[in-house]
Amino acid sequence: MKITLAPNFIISVFVCTLATTNVFAEETIGSIIPNMPERNPWLIDSVYPTSHFNSAQTDSVTMAGPIKGRKLTAADVKIVPTVFTSNPTIKHVGDETILFASGVNGIHKIIATGESLREVSFMPYPGSEAQAARVTPEAIGVAIAAADAARRSMNEARILAVSKKIEELGYKTMIHGYYNFFDKDGFHYALFGDASIIKTTDDNDPKKPILPLKVKNLAEGLSPEITKSIGRVFGAGMTYDGNIAVVASGALFLVDRDLNVKDTLALPGESICNSIAVDKTGIYVVTSKRMLKVVYTGTKLSYDDADGGWQSEYNTVSDKEAWAAGSFSRGSGTTPTLMGFGDAPDKLVIIADADKNGTNLVAFWRDQIPEGFKQKSGTKSARIADQIRIDISKVTIEVSAGVLGYGVSVNNATYPNPVRELYGRFMTAGVTRPGPMGVQKFTWNPKTHSFEKAWVNMEVDNTDLLVPVISAKTNMIYVATKVNGDYQFLGLDWSTGKVKARWVFPDDSRVWNTICGIAIILDDGDFLLGGYFSIKRVNVGN
Repeated sequence: MKITLAPNFIISVFVCTLATTNVFAEETIGSIIPNMPERNPWLIDSVYPTSHFNSAQTDSVTMAGPIKGRKLTAADVKIVPTVFTSNPTIKHVGDETILFASGVNGIHKIIATGESLREVSFMPYPGSEAQAARVTPEAIGVAIAAADAARRSMNEARILAVSKKIEELGYKTMIHGYYNFFDKDGFHYALFGDASIIKTTDDNDPKKPILPLKVKNLAEGLSPEITKSIGRVFGAGMTYDGNIAVVASGALFLVDRDLNVKDTLALPGESICNSIAVDKTGIYVVTSKRMLKVVYTGTKLSYDDADGGWQSEYNTVSDKEAWAAGSFSRGSGTTPTLMGFGDAPDKLVIIADADKNGTNLVAFWRDQIPEGFKQKSGTKSARIADQIRIDISKVTIEVSAGVLGYGVSVNNATYPNPVRELYGRFMTAGVTRPGPMGVQKFTWNPKTHSFEKAWVNMEVDNTDLLVPVISAKTNMIYVATKVNGDYQFLGLDWSTGKVKARWVFPDDSRVWNTICGIAIILDDGDFLLGGYFSIKRVNVGN
C-alpha cells in the first residue's frame, strides 16, 4: 500500500477556523461536523431523497458508518436481482424504510426496514414491458453464472464473448433511471428512454405497488431546430422553489411537479454526460464546453450575468481526443459538486476538467467573484477560483467528487489498457488487464483561495467506478476495490487515506460488483450497493 501525505497536511488537519457559529472545519474534530448543504424542502425528509444524497451532490452524510472490517459470508449479503441499478433513493413511511430502485427496464420497490431487503413490486417503464419480462431473476442468474465461469477461466476472449451476451439483458441502456428522487410528498421521479421522465406513486403505503401517474417526453412540442440538437436525458434534480430541472445533451428543461414544461434552454452543440447540482440561487450544469450557473427568472431559464447566472469555459479536449484517451465523457466526466455551506467563507462548485495534459480539479466561484480576485495563470476565466492537477488520473475523472467540509476526494478513472467494449472493460480490468488505481484527497484553503494536496492512496482499484460515501461521524470514506481480481469494500481514514477497515466479499462471484453505483450507509451501518446483476444489502456486523 502506498500512502502519500502532503507535507503541510498534518498541520492543516488540526488548524481550523472555529467560532461559536462558524463551524466549517475541513475535518471532523471530536463531535464537530462541518456545515452540510441546506436541506431542500421540496425533497422528502430523508438522508437519501435523491441521487448523490442531496441537492449539492456531496455524497457525504453525518451518520456513522461501520468501523470494523471482516470476511463476509453469503448470509451477510441480501440481494434483489436487477439488470442494473446505480442507487436506490429512500423514504420512510411510519416505521418502514422504502427504497425505489430505478434501473434499466423499470423501478423496483423494496422494503429495507430493520435488516430486511424484500421486493414489494416492480413497474416496467412504458414501452419496456416486453424487455422486462424477458429479464427474469432466472435470466440474471444465468448471466452471473456465465460471467463467473469466464472470470475463473482467466481467458480474456471468453470474458469478452460473455460480456457481449450479457449486454443483451439491457446494459446498453444502463443510463435509464440513474438519476432519480422523491419529492416532499413521496412521489418518485426517474428518467428513462431518450428524453422521458416518469412520475410514480405508491400512495406512501408500504404494501402497495408502484403505479405510474404521468410520463412526459421532453422533446415533444419543441421547434425542429432545438429537437435535432437534443440527445439523451442524463440528469435531474429538484430546485429550491419546487420545480424539476432535467439536463440532456443540448438542452436544460424546467418542468413543474406535474411534468408540465415551464421553459427550455437550448445548448446546441454541447454534450452533457452528467447530472446537475442545485442550491437556493441556481442550477449548476457542466457541458462539454462550459460550466454554467443557470437561474430561473420566473419566466425563463438564463445564465446571463444580468439575471444572476454566469458561464465559464474550462480546459477540454476534442471528442476524438477524449475517446482516444479512454474517456467515457466529452468534457468533464463529473457531476458538479458544491462546496462551502452556511457561514463557510468560500462557496464553490467543483468538477474535474478534460485537460489534454492531464485532468485538473477545478473550483468555480458559485456567487459573486470576490472583490480584488485576479484570474489565475492557466485558467480560462476569473470565475475559476483555482485548479490543480490530479496526480492519479490522466483523463477526466468519471466518479463525481466527494465533499465533506473543505475536503474533496477523487477516484482515478484512467484504465491503463482498456478494451473498447464497455461491459468488457469492467469485467477485464483488475482481472486480465490493469484497473484504474488510486484515490486522492485535496483540501480547500479559504485564506489563499486555493487547493492543497492532502493524501494519495494507490491501493484502491476503481474498476467499478463506484461513487464512495463519506461519513462525517466516523471520519471515513468507503470505497469499492478489487484484490487479485475479486471484490472488497474498504473504509479509508478521511484525514490520512489509510485503510482502517476491509470487508471481503464471500467468494469470487461477479455478483458482488458495484459497477457505476453510489454507495449508501443505512441507519444500522449496513451498506446498500447497486451495480450490475443485483442490489445488495451488506451486513457489516458492527
